[in-house]
Amino acid sequence: MARSSAAAPFVCDPYTADYQTRLFEIYRELRDAHPVHHNPERNFWMVSRHADVVAVLRDDETFSSAGVEESLALEPMLIYMDGEAHTELRNLLSRGFTPRRVAALEPRVRSIARRLLDEMAPGGRCEFMHGFAAQLPSLVIGELIGIPEERRAAFLGYTESMIETGEEGHRIAEAAAGIYAEFTELLALRRKEPRDDLMSALLEAEVGGERLSDRKLLGFCFLLITGGNDTTMNLIGNGAALLAQHPEQRELLIADPSRIPAAVEEMLRFEAPTQALPRRPRCDVEMHGVTIPAEGRLLVSFGAANHDDRVFDDPDRFDVARASAPHLALGQGAHFCMGASLARLEARVAFEELLERFPRYALVSEPRWVTSRWARSHPELQLRL
Repeated sequence: MARSSAAAPFVCDPYTADYQTRLFEIYRELRDAHPVHHNPERNFWMVSRHADVVAVLRDDETFSSAGVEESLALEPMLIYMDGEAHTELRNLLSRGFTPRRVAALEPRVRSIARRLLDEMAPGGRCEFMHGFAAQLPSLVIGELIGIPEERRAAFLGYTESMIETGEEGHRIAEAAAGIYAEFTELLALRRKEPRDDLMSALLEAEVGGERLSDRKLLGFCFLLITGGNDTTMNLIGNGAALLAQHPEQRELLIADPSRIPAAVEEMLRFEAPTQALPRRPRCDVEMHGVTIPAEGRLLVSFGAANHDDRVFDDPDRFDVARASAPHLALGQGAHFCMGASLARLEARVAFEELLERFPRYALVSEPRWVTSRWARSHPELQLRL
């Protein structure tokens, strides 16, 4: 007698090792069959369709960024704030990322990129993630913040260690403690000897007639260094791998470098460095027949939304000539990435310089993915130059 077997229930679990290797397949199943998915074992809900992700990101009255699990181990920081406090502090920090200030950084970014490529060239092979993709944004944001060059490697180590998550969850407390300890020393030095950097500016800044508390200073600095390092590192690393895997797309950029800014947007859409971030519903919310409970843990999947065929034609195809489309890799609404213009500048310059110097570099082997519930990142990228 034939034995009947029921299909195993669909489970989306970003903590597992095979999640990243099956990502697009999982995202398609989420959007088409489980647009609001509940994982009872991990006790989270996830939204994955582009329209739903946009709706959540634009409604910070209902979906709060404050009080989420990640914030409990950290000092106060913008991405985990709402309302007036968030607006006032964001306006303060955004003064360091005006279009004029960011544009003025291009010669320095280009100089650093060229030096890093010079250092990689003699061997004919390189490990690109740590030799270039991580170094370029780390050196740039380190200079902006005012971190001495000899201490930047420590910060890079701490921020990279927070990318990987696993079966037991996201252990960020140890790395965060290291970052706070470093900044406590550096801020003390800046109080004695102010300089033309963001740390000195934050020490002098006032909100509502008051200076920032020590906790808020540390929170600001933490956000600057983690956002400035990891997001752009993964954008450049993912983009370099994609161009090697799609040589016909790379040829378009070699022939016409003016296409590179659009290509950076496609890299952001296709392999968003930040795949998902949490929100905390303030009340019960029903979406697609599923109730997301008040105070539940909601994951907002930028990565799934960026591959939604309701918005993007042939979304799982990497296409540097894709018409401008509303990807969500840098967020939307009140928490849109404040360093977006700097990340775009660094990535554009990186690929202009890389493709001019080594236009037909190749992957030595297919890269692996870091096990992470929130990031899209290669642990290493071996290139033949």
